Amino acid sequence: MSTTRRQLLSGAAQCGPNESLTPTSVHQLDLNERCGFPDVRAMSHKGEPVRFFEDRIQNKVFMVNFFSIDDDKMHVQTEQIAKIVEGLGDKVGRDVFLTSITVDPVNDTVERLAEFAAKHNAPDGWVFMRASGEEPAMLAQRMYHFNRGASAGMGRLVFYGNATGNARIWGTFPAKITTQDAVHRISWMLPRKKPASPQMAGPALPGKSAYAWNHRATL
Repeated sequence: MSTTRRQLLSGAAQCGPNESLTPTSVHQLDLNERCGFPDVRAMSHKGEPVRFFEDRIQNKVFMVNFFSIDDDKMHVQTEQIAKIVEGLGDKVGRDVFLTSITVDPVNDTVERLAEFAAKHNAPDGWVFMRASGEEPAMLAQRMYHFNRGASAGMGRLVFYGNATGNARIWGTFPAKITTQDAVHRISWMLPRKKPASPQMAGPALPGKSAYAWNHRATL
């Protein structure tokens, strides 16, 4: 079954049971099984087995990016993400979970990923993941419908969303976004308490922001 990018980003509103999915190619995904995610079982930078969908996406507010250590030396994407992690503070590992997937598993060994994670002071909620074969390309196909598989250049984007309960919210932002903007975007994904009283509409009161709901009004 061939799917469009629009379907991939918004068509996962109804997810089937958590059954294995093995697409016949990276261009064919079944959105009715596991929200269209392939059954990727990988290793974390700590040498622990990790299932991408069940452990890193399902019922979580998440961030995902693709990278390679060698490419990162030139484009410095992970350093920018580390600033976002610092900005999120103790929400990481409690409310938000990050997964960085290497697209160069041959060179990015578990030992090398562990050193890379330590270099960026990665907390427990941030996992560097190493899958093999075409599995990184399969994940790339699912996340953003890249027709030619995964490449290190995908590290220029960060995918984020909310897959808690029945929520199916997805988005992307550039890795070199300002830290403040990224933290605001992720924070809007987190559950919020309902206001105790109705919120006022109409023109702003003197001294108040006319667009209190828009963080850009405060930048």
